[in-house]
Amino acid sequence: MYDKNINQTNRTAFIIALDCSTSMQELVEFNSMVMSKAEAVALVCNYMLDELLARATRSDGVRNYYDIAVLGYSGEEVVSLLPAQGLSPITTLSEYAPEPQKFSFMQRTGDGGTVMAHFMLRQWIEPMASGNTPMYEALLYVDELLTQWCAKPENGDSFPPMVFNITDGEYSDATADDMMLIAERIKSHATLNGNVLLFNIHLTTNPEEPSEIFPSGESLYSEDAYRRLLFRMSSIMPDNMAELAEALVGHAAQPPYRCVAFNASIHNLFSIINIGSHSIECR
Repeated sequence: MYDKNINQTNRTAFIIALDCSTSMQELVEFNSMVMSKAEAVALVCNYMLDELLARATRSDGVRNYYDIAVLGYSGEEVVSLLPAQGLSPITTLSEYAPEPQKFSFMQRTGDGGTVMAHFMLRQWIEPMASGNTPMYEALLYVDELLTQWCAKPENGDSFPPMVFNITDGEYSDATADDMMLIAERIKSHATLNGNVLLFNIHLTTNPEEPSEIFPSGESLYSEDAYRRLLFRMSSIMPDNMAELAEALVGHAAQPPYRCVAFNASIHNLFSIINIGSHSIECR
């Protein structure tokens, strides 16, 4: 299970759901740059989209390896943050890919100094931050997209889709039971190669608060209802992704890991997104 190489016959899908509520205006530090959470998340998301485009590009052009959706949820609505609605093939996205822009930032070095780093990145999505946190509505939309994608016969033997729900606060539009039910529905979608993988990533602005990334047990969450819910909503990580996870959480942790991160820093988010995009082989 979860061992299919991605090609133009056996494709997959990536769905990123971003909390765009008012609290995403709070400032964080990312690679020595101070920015809002919304700006930092947009930066990480843009990096992932560039990475996915690069992994699908060959000498003969962009190959149709996967479908992608990026959703933003705030106030009382869920919107696509890409020009196309819903899940779009990477080949379609490549047709209106923005031109890469040069970004520069100060990066810390191993000896305690800093060095100016430069990179080119497309600005696929813009930062957004306003209103409440309609996470339940966002997950309902994700469920609809997965229902349609997994029902297509051509996707039946593919690597299952991955969903990344990135938020910095609690939902504002549902009960805990509602959230658990929609998460179970999302995880129940499957191909012959496995069930959909749901990652829930909670961000923090407090550098003193400990992060818990891919925990293997629920004991850490027993006294906090929201953490307990996030843990239970999230998928169990497949064995063949465990090595990538251990590089992030350290060898002291023991699998099976849960696809959840609580009080994640933006650096953690960057690493978690990397695990998702590097866990599949494109052929």
